[in-house]
Amino acid sequence: MIGFFVLFSVLTFSTIYVLESASKPFVNAKDQAIRVAKEYAHVTDVSQVTIYNGKESYFAVKAKDATGQAVFVLVPEKSSEIYVYQVDEGISKIAAEQRATDNGAGQIDRSVFGFHEGHAIWEVKSGRAYYLIDFKTGELLKKEGI
Repeated sequence: MIGFFVLFSVLTFSTIYVLESASKPFVNAKDQAIRVAKEYAHVTDVSQVTIYNGKESYFAVKAKDATGQAVFVLVPEKSSEIYVYQVDEGISKIAAEQRATDNGAGQIDRSVFGFHEGHAIWEVKSGRAYYLIDFKTGELLKKEGI
């Protein structure tokens, strides 16, 4: 009985350690993206950070700028060029999801803000399909993974 308890304890703590170690790179990169957004885009009050993985990976930091306006700051994983977009200058996440639904999407799994071929986009995932919706115009740019 004691042997079982020891084995169970070792397995439990090993699993916790592996999971914690595996999440550290993402947490460190997320913290770095927030630091970059604060330093170069002068944002405060960060409310959300997501990652977009397309041809390049970007962290999308949603925050407030110096005037209190909501902005998205796109921080690329590999390059140094950041992009800042006023939230109210484009379509909302809900509108992007509706546009994807209008173009054949079923149940929406997730939606993230990102950057694709010179366009700020909403990437809407539905099943195995990805709908890339232009943030400024609401136009469907691409449907992938059909």
